[in-house]
Amino acid sequence: MVMSLATKIGNITIRNPMILASGVLGTTYSTLNRMYEAGLGAVITKSIGAKSRSGNPNPSVFALNEIRSVINSVGLANPGYQIFREDIEILMKNSTPTIVSIFGENKEEFKEVLEGLKDLPVLAFELNFSCPNTEMGGAQIGTDPDLVYKIVKELRAKTKTPLWVKLTPNVSDVIEIASAAVKGGCDTLVAINTLKAMVIDIHTKQPILGYKKGGLSGAAIKPVGIRYVYDLYEHFGDKIPLIGVGGIFRGEDIIEYLLAGASAVEIGTSLGVAYPENMVRFFQMKIKKYMKEHQFGSISEITGGVHR
Repeated sequence: MVMSLATKIGNITIRNPMILASGVLGTTYSTLNRMYEAGLGAVITKSIGAKSRSGNPNPSVFALNEIRSVINSVGLANPGYQIFREDIEILMKNSTPTIVSIFGENKEEFKEVLEGLKDLPVLAFELNFSCPNTEMGGAQIGTDPDLVYKIVKELRAKTKTPLWVKLTPNVSDVIEIASAAVKGGCDTLVAINTLKAMVIDIHTKQPILGYKKGGLSGAAIKPVGIRYVYDLYEHFGDKIPLIGVGGIFRGEDIIEYLLAGASAVEIGTSLGVAYPENMVRFFQMKIKKYMKEHQFGSISEITGGVHR
């Protein structure tokens, strides 16, 4: 039996369904390329904005080791698209399949970043409407269906490169936001980003993070991510590709997202270890083993399986 890990996300085909999520190891050319060479299907850059941002005050990351999770308040720290463009150009020369995550504090900034990068032959632009770590953008945009629709529609008119919309879980009705993005012309929905969270030091009686509040990622949010992907597939079926993200630490977690309706997954927190290459090889082995045991020849045969 011929077995292939290749997966299609709309008109894009990547060699396997594992993608480096934005924000963990996507800050430089070398880390992005390292993860692709480790065996991932594609990589996503850290979210890039119109201008340089220093981010939120330290401490900005707190590990919750007992639940294999992390709370962060990094706050979209980045050098701005003009400077980061140099790293993206190197990735393009190396033919590294790259998705660029972009954000803006308003519609005009989204447009500026896209205009500045749209000539690059990247696989897609992932629109970060969902980061809860800044008071000026992100979550505010991602919770407003009218604004989501307007931004996606305007960006759609400016590029033929696929647009992925990363959804925040911090809303009462994700289908409303997702429908606005689809109506605006997005090509793929990504679910989910971090959940609003906080940690307090009981001895100092103060929040531990410098920004006080943050976003939760890691194993604790996987059931939430699975539910969102399931609900999105239940609503859209195979009319719009879905990418699952949140809490992947095992090969079985990837398969669970695929069965819920995802065509691919983004992996972040679990790769922030000393030897992430070993994790990638472990994930691949588990997927292949599952496909062999259940006689699946392709990833598409698994996608949405729980709905059939």
